Amino acid sequence: MLSAFVLALSVQAAAAAPVPAAELVPGTTYDPAIPTTREVLGYAVGERIAPPEDLVVYLQALAKAAPDRTRLVEYARSWEGRPLVALIVAAPERIARLDDVQRGLRRLADPRTLAPGEDARLVADLPVVVALVHGVHGNEISPGGAAMAMAHHLLAARNDPAADLIRREAIVLIDPTQNPDGRARFVASNAQGRAAAPDPLPFSAEHDEPWPGGRSNHYLFDLNRDWFAQTQPESAGRVKLLLDWSPQVVVDLHEMGGDSSYYFPPAAEPGNPHTTAAQKALYDVFGRAMAARFDARGFPFFTGEVFDAFYPGYGVSWPTAQGAIGMTFEMASARGLVYRRTDGTRLTYEDGILEHFTAALATAETAARHRERMLREYVEFRRSAIRDGETGTREYVLTSGDAGQTERLARLLVRNGIEVRRAREAVVAGGRTVPAGAFLVSLAQPAGRLARNLLDAQTSMNAAFVKRQNERRAMRLPDQIYDVTAWSLPLLWDIDALAATTPIGAGSEPYTPGAAPAAPDLPEAKVGYLLPWNATTAGAIADALGAGLKVRFSPGTFTLAGRSFERGTAILRVSDNPDRLRDRLVAITGRHGATVVPIDTAFVESGISLGSGQVRVMKAPRVLLAWDAPASSLSAGWARYVLERRYGVAVTAVRVASFGRVPLDEFDVVVLPSGTYSPALGAEATRRLKEWMTRGGTLITVAEASRWAAREAVGLLESRTELRGGAPEGDAPPKPRGDAPKQPFDLDAAIQPPQDRPDPVPGAILRVSLDTEHWLAAGTDGEIQAQVESQRIFTPITLDKGRNVGTYAKADRLLASGILWPGSGEPLAQKAFLVHQPMGQGHLIAFAEDPNARAFAESTMLLFVNAVLLGPAF
Repeated sequence: MLSAFVLALSVQAAAAAPVPAAELVPGTTYDPAIPTTREVLGYAVGERIAPPEDLVVYLQALAKAAPDRTRLVEYARSWEGRPLVALIVAAPERIARLDDVQRGLRRLADPRTLAPGEDARLVADLPVVVALVHGVHGNEISPGGAAMAMAHHLLAARNDPAADLIRREAIVLIDPTQNPDGRARFVASNAQGRAAAPDPLPFSAEHDEPWPGGRSNHYLFDLNRDWFAQTQPESAGRVKLLLDWSPQVVVDLHEMGGDSSYYFPPAAEPGNPHTTAAQKALYDVFGRAMAARFDARGFPFFTGEVFDAFYPGYGVSWPTAQGAIGMTFEMASARGLVYRRTDGTRLTYEDGILEHFTAALATAETAARHRERMLREYVEFRRSAIRDGETGTREYVLTSGDAGQTERLARLLVRNGIEVRRAREAVVAGGRTVPAGAFLVSLAQPAGRLARNLLDAQTSMNAAFVKRQNERRAMRLPDQIYDVTAWSLPLLWDIDALAATTPIGAGSEPYTPGAAPAAPDLPEAKVGYLLPWNATTAGAIADALGAGLKVRFSPGTFTLAGRSFERGTAILRVSDNPDRLRDRLVAITGRHGATVVPIDTAFVESGISLGSGQVRVMKAPRVLLAWDAPASSLSAGWARYVLERRYGVAVTAVRVASFGRVPLDEFDVVVLPSGTYSPALGAEATRRLKEWMTRGGTLITVAEASRWAAREAVGLLESRTELRGGAPEGDAPPKPRGDAPKQPFDLDAAIQPPQDRPDPVPGAILRVSLDTEHWLAAGTDGEIQAQVESQRIFTPITLDKGRNVGTYAKADRLLASGILWPGSGEPLAQKAFLVHQPMGQGHLIAFAEDPNARAFAESTMLLFVNAVLLGPAF
């Protein structure tokens, strides 16, 4: 049960008087053999904000007390080493044969394996599986308390018919926190700021989280955007857990602003177009059941607003694309033990626990009540996905000039439960012949709808919804798009996804990823080894530099032994390096899957010589990353993850407030993540950065940091940002239209004044043209696609000041995927995306957008790592 009292606090957080708390389920009695949190942890649910270790300890205690009805599994470890666990709760007869039950669920998930009539037998026998996953954002605290309350209730409730039904008809997976590192950070900051009695004022220290806050994980990722990208171990482990159990219902429990109420589905528009009519009907069933429970308890709620399920990387939409009924629950957050709302009422941590528990119990009860329907419609979803994949585009062939990168994408698809095959011979698709080794993804498979979500170039958005957004824009109202409008992985990874409308008949075999790419069969070379530059090579070279190997970089093309090499070939000479270079390269390139070409002569037939003075010696870069406010925590975390984990480049994170005492000459590269650095970095700091660059330093600015660098008062970047109509933005916001000279009335200008900021791009994928003669574009073919989500338009830099290495495509080719508002593409077309500005012996490299966004845009991440690895060499 919830604790016996909640604290009633004055506005000044004066002495509190206990008042009775609401019961979880009024009138329920509990089995004393199942321990409460007070018996295990020393406090009742809701009395304290449970740290992540307490959540695990309590579930361990429940598993020990009821081994015949539970199984506790650890499915991952966080970056900081904390366990992520799930408690499986079921009737004793289910637990006794749990492995058989799990095998039956897996068979149901693949209708192709079922004999005639077998699905009916499985539906009659199997339980419905309900996964309750809590607290993906670490500062959303009440879900963790609700998880403990739910686990205790299901095991100990003696006279609750709902609990009896759930135990009889369902298996419930309870994950108490998806983000233990973020929760630990929040609990620590809340405890440090807490007054003698909890202070309800929203601006008090216990409610005011210091940078970066507890929402994100160790690398400051929003884990609710990482379900298909699986860059973080928490996400990868959770996805594997769900694939192992094939749940029919997945609930992702969150918190929102304290002045709100409670949200549950049906979700807001736009929905994902691959959601079926049967799923939509079930959303209505679950919504009505929860509404009845909430109405009976007097809890306010809303549905159909704010929270959509369009992007397939949420905790609601990824399970839905696999056939489950995925649902997001959002509870108003106390962000502490008690919170004063703007209307003067109090919201408590216990309120959040009670309402989340109520919604979760109603969900599990509804699933149990409709067990056979849930199982039937789940298997039909998986079967109909196969049927849908037999029309239109039947298969995708994945291929690119970077074989290692293509295999990385294939591995990611497999981790998402998508079947991938590898061709043993050449295949024909999209009018092209692709050599053996290509990866094939049939859409006629049980996970075909998720495959379409991730591989299609365009995922359509509800036309009526888009029309309403244009009407809102005409009235100068913000759009209602919750997140990005495009995420196509082949586009963002610069990999060709060739569509085949008939099954590919070439011989192929199922692709099962190994722990690492196979070590290459590499002959001993007399002169050295060449590695054509690409994303895979960049990771291998970072590894080699970190291991102390000497690497050279060719900025020009050449032909050697009849083979052509593009700009950006890495060269490792035998004479430059220690003994056993071959063995060390085999180990390094084997880890990365990089292509290595041994050479026995350095004599080139054409192009730049390997011994030319233009060939640069690389070095392991010493990188400083700006950390803490005013940097965006997401941008800072993405950059750190991409460097440290994706590419293996060591990073020193330095708090912005400490810049004044940092000896910049100890670093080769300084990265400023997105953020507005005035006044944090004032005139003296910018002077030091300029002088450091003239001595050879490389400054990389990202997104809003590039806007900051372009301000006239800062004077770092020669480009300028533009307003609507192309006027320069300047350092101050545009003046109100009333301050301008009187002009004839213009209705269009009155609706959207020309001196306004440009239209925001709502998370679309845009084409970017690259200057392939510049070293920053090494490893590209001259065009990539970039994720764009901003209002930034940068005037191209003049040629006497630098190079526009990346510019947006012309207006008629600009949009690759997603949505651009009418008229918003023209101002952005052919404007600067990536600028290189020489500064004495060093460089300023400015990105208009964040190249590391969510760490799933591999093509722009390559440009970022090029800046880090190659800047110090030029």
